[in-house]
Amino acid sequence: MSHKVKVQVPVAYSGETVAQFIGDDVLAFDRDDHVLAPYVTIDGRIHGLTSDFLRTLFSYRPNIATARRMANDLASWLDYLCNVCDLAPFEDSRDPVLLATEEHWARFYRRCQYGADEEVISPDSWRKRSSAVKRLYEYLRARYNHMPPFDIVAFTTTDGYSGTMLAKYRPRRSNTGSAGIPLTPSFVGHLLMGAMRVDMNGQQAFYKGADRDHAIISLGVGAGLRRNNLACITTYEIPSPSGLPVTVMRVANRITKGDAGGDAFVFSHRLPAVHGYMTGARAEAVARKPFTPSRPLRIVSADDKSVRFRREGSDEVVSRLWTNLGGDERRRLVDLDGTTPVLFVNEYTGSPLAYDSFSNAIEGARRFAQSNINGDFPDRFRLHDLRHTYAVHLVVAIYMGVLSESVRKDRRGDWIVDHIADAVEFVKASLGHASSGSTQLYIQTAYRFLTIPVEQFIGVV
Repeated sequence: MSHKVKVQVPVAYSGETVAQFIGDDVLAFDRDDHVLAPYVTIDGRIHGLTSDFLRTLFSYRPNIATARRMANDLASWLDYLCNVCDLAPFEDSRDPVLLATEEHWARFYRRCQYGADEEVISPDSWRKRSSAVKRLYEYLRARYNHMPPFDIVAFTTTDGYSGTMLAKYRPRRSNTGSAGIPLTPSFVGHLLMGAMRVDMNGQQAFYKGADRDHAIISLGVGAGLRRNNLACITTYEIPSPSGLPVTVMRVANRITKGDAGGDAFVFSHRLPAVHGYMTGARAEAVARKPFTPSRPLRIVSADDKSVRFRREGSDEVVSRLWTNLGGDERRRLVDLDGTTPVLFVNEYTGSPLAYDSFSNAIEGARRFAQSNINGDFPDRFRLHDLRHTYAVHLVVAIYMGVLSESVRKDRRGDWIVDHIADAVEFVKASLGHASSGSTQLYIQTAYRFLTIPVEQFIGVV
């Protein structure tokens, strides 16, 4: 059942109008009790908690514009609870606002900041909306001793102003129109050489993490994975090399921003470097000593789709799909041979590589490439620009027909596009974006790559 949540605005009281309507004199009443605060209704019935809060707020701060904005923000939260979370109003004296949990709030946050185009609001609008809901729950805590479904912390600025704010759920960064720094295929080659510490004369400087950093860059630019995915993906989830220029891998929901996992296209020629690392430098690193995390999860069996493990001190076997396994659990897994299944490891300890080390790996490769290979290599290139590079390369590959040649003949028509913009939907799904606007940000510079032979994007010499 769909519930209609609306904001209502009362009109000023006119005794003369009422007297004319009822045909009699009106009773006297205290005009101070007539507060022109907006209120919220559900299916035509006044919602008491939000309306009482708005009336109280308006009584000491009678700004109708602010009150109406806050009413609309509260109505959005209430509508979400009633119609998305199915917390039915007016049922057994339970109120959706009081039944809301932090999980409801977290999903509401993701919807408003990373949801579909029609759901997403601007960062500034989120600040105002979350502030309105925060103030509602501060009112409910003071009046009814009801705890909010999120943490609220106090703060004091350097100029002495004090207030409260949500401890988490910050607005996403504003879309500044930055398309990042996508690399041409030749610059990707230079970055890979930088990871291996090989200069233009073929001389290689010793660096123990060279093969690993080479694999990080290969997978990052080949599959477009974010740092959290790179840090938590396991050896079980890496697809085998394919004879086709493009293959597919599953990107797990629970380790992806906004739980936006799914099937992603992978440039096949980037996978041999990853498999070479797995059987070479990685195998040597994990063999040095057993992996002993705190609260280990010991694998009983695993394949490319799921894993079965036991918690320390328990005989119960837990079965999980890789797509539904979170980052913390992944980094506590101990494989059958006593090593970690996490793909990228510290070259000395064989334990999962620290999150910050991924940025350091890219920066080290960038510095070497700029100093020893090509002085024109972009000096602001960062880890996330691997994802920008992947997005642009995938757009060009789709536009130039690479994917249409990689599917069955009866499906090729579905992958033929006439314009760069037509490739956005395909790339959007592969990047795990809910909004086409987010994908557009990544491909603003794609047209500059159209003069590069398509063979360079798919590794054909």
